[in-house]
Amino acid sequence: MGLNSFLECRQLECGYPDRGVLKGVDTSFEPGTSTAIIGPNGSGKTTLLKTLSADLKPIRGSIRIGDQDIASLSVSEIAKIIAFVPQQEHIPFRFTAWEVAMMGRIVRSAGLWDSPEDRAAVTDALQKTDAIGYADRPINELSGGERQRVLLARAIAQDTPIIVLDEPTTHLDITHQIDLCRMARELANAGKLVISAMHDLNIVGLMADRVILIGAGAIRLAGSTEEVLRSKKLDEVYGVAFQRIENGGRTVVLPPFASLESLTS
Repeated sequence: MGLNSFLECRQLECGYPDRGVLKGVDTSFEPGTSTAIIGPNGSGKTTLLKTLSADLKPIRGSIRIGDQDIASLSVSEIAKIIAFVPQQEHIPFRFTAWEVAMMGRIVRSAGLWDSPEDRAAVTDALQKTDAIGYADRPINELSGGERQRVLLARAIAQDTPIIVLDEPTTHLDITHQIDLCRMARELANAGKLVISAMHDLNIVGLMADRVILIGAGAIRLAGSTEEVLRSKKLDEVYGVAFQRIENGGRTVVLPPFASLESLTS
């Protein structure tokens, strides 16, 4: 299955055995795009990503990749199609950053996943995420931001047509947040599908060309980034009267100025 594959949800309901989270999710994701999923805390962003990545089984409905139902694919088949970067991942052993990134090559290697091609892919991924400088350090001695860059490198080295990122800017400083936006755009421009759950609406404006807004257990709006950021539906879902500023052809979303004034009075 190549880069022309796409991801489609049909009447998807996702959640947990004792609690449904989202219902009636009908949407598709096209290759060559970067899509951000936004919504208030607890709205189901992570649950949706885990379901799209086959980490959670749908309560009902289906997810199709190309012409196949994801439920019909094996774990190794899914790992060749979807790379998932969690918000946090506990790695109990003293693997080095290089070794963690190399784990992304397991599904690509016929042998011990340490071929010249594997090493070249991991070197390239660590360079792209600015993590090559601490490749030999144990992962559990790195800062949160450094670990996040290594996990992103692992996903890039996995070389899948779909990359799913759960709050990828968590722990990253502003320089590396901007780098992440650039990488997401470059991956999409290379034909990959990038799906990210995001909190910072202005980082969304830099990173994504499509946005899905979720709230109250359903998709409330899906469209271009500018369309969603400008929509009053955004204010309704978050319960905030956002201020908007046009800057260089992009919409910047700010909290209501009245609320800011009340904080300093």
